[in-house]
Amino acid sequence: MIDPAKKVATYEDLYSIPENTLGEIIKGELLVTPRPSRRHTLAASRLGGELIPSYDFGRGGGPGGWIIIIEPDPFKN
Repeated sequence: MIDPAKKVATYEDLYSIPENTLGEIIKGELLVTPRPSRRHTLAASRLGGELIPSYDFGRGGGPGGWIIIIEPDPFKN
């Protein structure tokens, strides 16, 4: 059996997703994911605030030079 052709997502499709979600169009496909909770965002922000000065910038005798990304894009290498 032949699969029906998939509709290519457009910018206009982003307006149809629920408010509590994030939408991305990757290779013509609309990907919808839930937003991180406030608790998650607060924890990530506080942890970054502790780690980034020492490990990224080398402040306070830290090693510096690390790259710390709070919410990396799972679709990119």
